[in-house]
Amino acid sequence: MKVESHIFDGTLRRVAVIDCGTNTFNLRIVEFLRDVDPGFRPWKKLFSLRLPVRIGKGGIGKGIIKPDRIAKGLDAIGIMKEAIHNYVTEEVYVIATSALRDASNSSDFTNEVFNRYGYKVMIISGSTEAELIHEGSALTYTPDDGTNVLTLDIGGGSTECVLWNNKDIIWTRSFDIGVARLKELFKMSGHFGEDAYEKMAPYLDDMFDPLLTVLKNVKPSVLLGSSGSFDTFYYLTKAESNTPTKKIKSKKRSFDKADAIDIDRFHDVSKLIVNNSLSDRLNMVGMPPDRADLIPYAAAIVLWVDRNTELKYFYRSKYAIREGVLYRIFKGTPAVPSYM
Repeated sequence: MKVESHIFDGTLRRVAVIDCGTNTFNLRIVEFLRDVDPGFRPWKKLFSLRLPVRIGKGGIGKGIIKPDRIAKGLDAIGIMKEAIHNYVTEEVYVIATSALRDASNSSDFTNEVFNRYGYKVMIISGSTEAELIHEGSALTYTPDDGTNVLTLDIGGGSTECVLWNNKDIIWTRSFDIGVARLKELFKMSGHFGEDAYEKMAPYLDDMFDPLLTVLKNVKPSVLLGSSGSFDTFYYLTKAESNTPTKKIKSKKRSFDKADAIDIDRFHDVSKLIVNNSLSDRLNMVGMPPDRADLIPYAAAIVLWVDRNTELKYFYRSKYAIREGVLYRIFKGTPAVPSYM
């Protein structure tokens, strides 16, 4: 949970965005600012909350949300509504992604959210999810001329891929491959073993075949990982380096810049992740407890990408769907371009 100190100004617009992911529900409350210079962040972060709901647990492979997961999700929304109320925020956007868009009983959750809390849940398509992720993460990184970038967002139920440069979006696609789906399919959660990636490789080759074709043609040299699992990779490799992060003080609120991840260190950490037991992973510095059982699957996806293209740089962006929605609101466009 993160809170920024603030002085209440009732004349400023406050907005809350809840991202209902397959594994995690994320809340961000912000206050939009006046007279912001171009290129600077037009909102002040007031409150953030991340809750490990795992709404897809036990049902994502069957296309359902189990009753206990619906209950946990509703409890999470209730907790978030309390924070939203405390911050006197009436403009609320609730976005749902892979697990809920694929579930035949998603209305059991969305209807109850509306009945209990008055929030309309917008279940977005995979292409819309990729678009919002790109709009958010691209705020944190500007590629040089001639540099192609692969933005990768590894979720619980899906992985979104966007290939782009400083002029155009070249290609975008959402794949029904996420860490929760991989866990249900391969059923490895404790000790994976050195051959774990090789066991998953044929499946990833098959599912990511359209991406492989594009990677060969576009040849991105930069991987920009969007939030989620990449936050974990960043903190794990940062812990390995023991290099302090320099804080740059500024009176103006810039967009959070993407953080570099050392590729060699990522490979070293990946070996530890796959060879360690679940207990060992839980004790790794920088490992969130709710990600310890799933992070090897995320590493497998990144390693697959790395094996199939020549990456020179690897970055982690703090921004994802939430910031994409917020930036659209700031620009005066619909918060979500389309859903359902």
